[in-house]
Amino acid sequence: MIIVKMNDTTVECSIAASELHEIGLTPEAVINGAENTTSFFAKLNREVGQQLGYNPETEVMMMSKNMMMDGSIRIFAVKMTNDDIQKASDRIKGAAETVLRILTQEKIDEIKAKSGRDKGIALNEVITNVSETINRIYGREAIETTHTEETTPESSYQPLSEYAEYMVEFDTFDEAKRFSKVVHKLPIVDSTLYKLEGGYYMTVGLMSADESVIYDMRRAGVEYSNMLVVNALETRYVREHGDCILKADAIIHLTDLSR
Repeated sequence: MIIVKMNDTTVECSIAASELHEIGLTPEAVINGAENTTSFFAKLNREVGQQLGYNPETEVMMMSKNMMMDGSIRIFAVKMTNDDIQKASDRIKGAAETVLRILTQEKIDEIKAKSGRDKGIALNEVITNVSETINRIYGREAIETTHTEETTPESSYQPLSEYAEYMVEFDTFDEAKRFSKVVHKLPIVDSTLYKLEGGYYMTVGLMSADESVIYDMRRAGVEYSNMLVVNALETRYVREHGDCILKADAIIHLTDLSR
């Protein structure tokens, strides 16, 4: 098992399938939190806790898990203080309030009153808006699920096609450079950088249906940006109102600046 401390609050653990088999476990058992994984997680919690200086009396340790294509397991452990919990909760409450505003009974009645193709279009629009709102929870301050509630941002996204357009938000130009340096080897076919209201926004076209590639993209977004959304309506707003800094191949140009 390889444990990498990413920062003061986050640790990444990578466990090969062969290592799990040696101790009598399977990747599926770890992902599903089977009873025979209790001792494994107890040991992992101790090791991660030592890495992060975890205080169980005042802090919470959250974990998210992802099974890779080769059967290996990646686990992110995040230490959260009361301030972190409050910020994450406020973020989720904001998303929930937005969903309630979108999905009013009046809106539902409007959809039900339509017919034919218009009904499908209206329903799809509402579902898309709700999905995009939920996607905003995948920012840096999102609450990760525990190993007893296995729904993680990394594994929940199943693309309908190989191409997906991501929008990533940064506070500074340097954060955009660091993000670019991490993802520049992924199969990115287009990227543009904008500046809007003091922040930086990058649109990134990723051409891949490989879950491990999508995982790497999302992990970089969680680590190096304020927000990462997929196929979002906000992208249109940024294109219309933002100042375009790098029109094409922004990832390549920013990576070159980091060298």
